[in-house]
Amino acid sequence: MAANEEDQAESTFTGLDGIATGASHVLHQNMSKTSLRRAIGLWVHPFTRFHQIPVASRVWVYLAIMSVYCIFVEWFTDKSFNSRVMKEAGAAAFSSAVLGLLLVFRTNTAYERWWEGRKLWGQLVNDSRNLCLKVAHLHGLPNIEKVKLGELVITFAYSLKHHLRGTKPSRRLPGLQDLPTEGPVNVPVFVANKMFNIVYEWQNNERLDGFARLQLDPHMRAFMDICGACERIKNSPLALSYRAFMRQGIAINLIALPWYVLPEFSLLWSLPLILIGSYFRIGLELIAEDIEEPFGKDGDDLPLDTICNTIQNTVSDILPVKESLEYTTSLKALRIDPLK
Repeated sequence: MAANEEDQAESTFTGLDGIATGASHVLHQNMSKTSLRRAIGLWVHPFTRFHQIPVASRVWVYLAIMSVYCIFVEWFTDKSFNSRVMKEAGAAAFSSAVLGLLLVFRTNTAYERWWEGRKLWGQLVNDSRNLCLKVAHLHGLPNIEKVKLGELVITFAYSLKHHLRGTKPSRRLPGLQDLPTEGPVNVPVFVANKMFNIVYEWQNNERLDGFARLQLDPHMRAFMDICGACERIKNSPLALSYRAFMRQGIAINLIALPWYVLPEFSLLWSLPLILIGSYFRIGLELIAEDIEEPFGKDGDDLPLDTICNTIQNTVSDILPVKESLEYTTSLKALRIDPLK
């Protein structure tokens, strides 16, 4: 009898083990299919979702102009025109390595500005969290005082976004009831000044000791450092002569390109090659033009709305800030990456 029970238990465990193994195998297959689908989509989506790429909506206009120009060059060379001189000039311009080096340097310089802006806004997120965490654990302060500072932390992020974009919020941001209405006002500086005044008022009222204030000062000073660094990026574009020289080089290269290719090949074969080369040259220049000013509303600019929303949600989780407070956004909807 005992032996039968042991056999039944062993068969039960064997069955459960088989079920677990089968489930693990199915899960592994599903994960493999998901990984494969994601790997394929990584290379397919840039082509199937071409229309959703921000620069693509502007490149096609230049490609259309280039197509008309190639047709003109083809017609012109067919009229028994001796294009040897133009062909040699086109070869000299097309084979120039200087343009490639300048284009790489142009893109890298623009990306450095974009990445520096992203690091600054990432630092703003961290300092906002750290400041609110320290304020939340201060004893002797009523919640209403903590909430007041938390609202100003959120307002600073939104006001800095509008300040860099040159836009105005659709409604008055919380904590700015006493904002001057006459003359230009640097709103982020005004908000940071109010934050300092609140903290020093806590110390003067003996709700905060000097050591605790010193713990808060680095984060509040970081707000102004971030604001100043972002203003430096915004107000210091790349040298005008360099940008003009770069575009002149690309234009001359594209003008000479058909004279070098079309005499050797038919228009049917040459046009796709010319358009592909033009696509990358013009596209890289347009990308550099967009990301060198990282605080705008273009698709390749920094997602400031998303970052501000992150700061708002984080501060609301740490301090009892009213989640019903409505902050403005410069875009109607948060961005979605079309390549994922």
